Amino acid sequence: MSIHDLRTFPPGTRFRADIALIGGGPVGITIARELSNSRCRVLLIESGGPDLCQEHQALNAVENIGEPIGRASAEPLGRGYNGSLAWLNDVAPFELRNRTLGGSTHTWIGKCASFDEIDFERRPWLPVSGWPMTREDLSPALARAADLLNLGPNLYDDGLYRLLQTPPDGFDFDADLLRPFFWQFSHERDRRGEPMRFGRIARDLDAPNVDVLTRATVTAINLDRDARRVVSLDVRAVEGVHATVQAATVVLCAGGVENARLLLASNAVMKSGIGNSRDVVGRYLADHPRAAIARFVGPDVDKVARHFNFYGLSHHGRPHFYLHGIRLSPHVQRRDALVNCATYPVQVHAAGDPWAAVKRLAQGGSTGLFGDLATALRSPGLLAQGAFRRLVQKRGMLHRCDELRFDVMAEQRLDADSRVTLSEQRDLFGTPLPRVNWKIGATEVESIKRLAHGLSSEFVRNGLPAPRLADWIAENDEGKAVFTDMAHPSCTTRMGADPSVSVVDPDAMVHGVDGLFIAGSSIFPTPGHANPTLMVLALAIRLADHLKARSERRSVVELRRQLAATGK
Repeated sequence: MSIHDLRTFPPGTRFRADIALIGGGPVGITIARELSNSRCRVLLIESGGPDLCQEHQALNAVENIGEPIGRASAEPLGRGYNGSLAWLNDVAPFELRNRTLGGSTHTWIGKCASFDEIDFERRPWLPVSGWPMTREDLSPALARAADLLNLGPNLYDDGLYRLLQTPPDGFDFDADLLRPFFWQFSHERDRRGEPMRFGRIARDLDAPNVDVLTRATVTAINLDRDARRVVSLDVRAVEGVHATVQAATVVLCAGGVENARLLLASNAVMKSGIGNSRDVVGRYLADHPRAAIARFVGPDVDKVARHFNFYGLSHHGRPHFYLHGIRLSPHVQRRDALVNCATYPVQVHAAGDPWAAVKRLAQGGSTGLFGDLATALRSPGLLAQGAFRRLVQKRGMLHRCDELRFDVMAEQRLDADSRVTLSEQRDLFGTPLPRVNWKIGATEVESIKRLAHGLSSEFVRNGLPAPRLADWIAENDEGKAVFTDMAHPSCTTRMGADPSVSVVDPDAMVHGVDGLFIAGSSIFPTPGHANPTLMVLALAIRLADHLKARSERRSVVELRRQLAATGK
């Protein structure tokens, strides 16, 4: 595979490929990887370069007119990042995108899970819900995506218990109210603890049929006069170089905001934007509303952290750790017309945490060598206990903490008025900025409250400490609620069979535009509550399989046409 810089080509260069992929994040790279060493000539087009730079990041600007600005009565929550990634909490809503080869994995922490079976169902209390496939249908692609992400088994419920080295203690939780849920974390195969970086996957890809064009922003998708197929892409560098890409097949892999924006802005032939004859492009914008719902302090922290922590297993000779949390049961979702949501523990480490000191010493990141040594030496018992839990029991270590918090991420009930449109403001290429109007509905709020009250009552009933619920939940005052986006925008180019409520068909091709496909979370029919990376890669692999089969069918048709023309 060759990586090129658009700035090194003469203005007006015309690139040709069989398949053009717009976006060099994990989705685009995964599709390129699946198509490697095939007969297809693939061009992966990335707006940024090998590293983050401010000029390209400025292209992420949006005009935000919705949440979370609408809930500014309380202190902002942030997205939950800490340490070297704490700066991500300050990035404006819907602007946390990485224009660089590797995309979002440049700054992610690797958190992964798959959607639940109920997430795929048509749920009568949730309009336009239902996927054109079941979780079982997607299972083979999920397994391939998990392998790519260096994950363990794709189990995220109590079925995982039988595989764990030492599973969590069993609780008599009401299964009609709460269910266990787990997340796992993707990491590099040769760098334990380092989240997987897809930029490395791209650079290491041995594929003579794949080329990468960096510092190349696609500013328009050009259709033929009948608006039935793509004829070319306009591509520009921030330094002014412009080029054209011609490809029979184009796949948008630019994320939940940019996929919709590019379709809407490419309006030379279809005045309302490509695929938008029914005014659906950009609608149903969802994210994962995040909130802190419960806290523990003092001695209660250790009592709870012993049960809600990391739990490990060995899979194909490699260790994998899963984070233990809780979700609303399918029963209560159906009975009370709620959405799926799950809560997970967040430990706020004390300044004198010995394991944090050991980690800094081991990684060479200590700024106070003697202070960290003293902190570690003062707690031999806690270090010994933590080492036993980690090495023998395959469990997370017990840290010295000031607080244990439970945060929640919720699915959203789709709202057609929650949407991405075009702003009157423009970027340096003259392309309209995305105008983002994210709405958080009453169903999400009620579901989060139900989960919080259920967690509190079931903890007490099982002999665990009672948490301090968030003030807005305890006081039943939703005006004090504080939510943030999780940089998981989805559903803006939904997948479905009905063009009146979807943008792409079940094969992810834009309705009515032959050869134009979309990949990523924007095609989710519903957003689920789980982090999207595993799901988007499974759908990307599924799409790559379809593109390969489609290419083979076209080759057969073309061969037959040529034979017929020669009379053979």
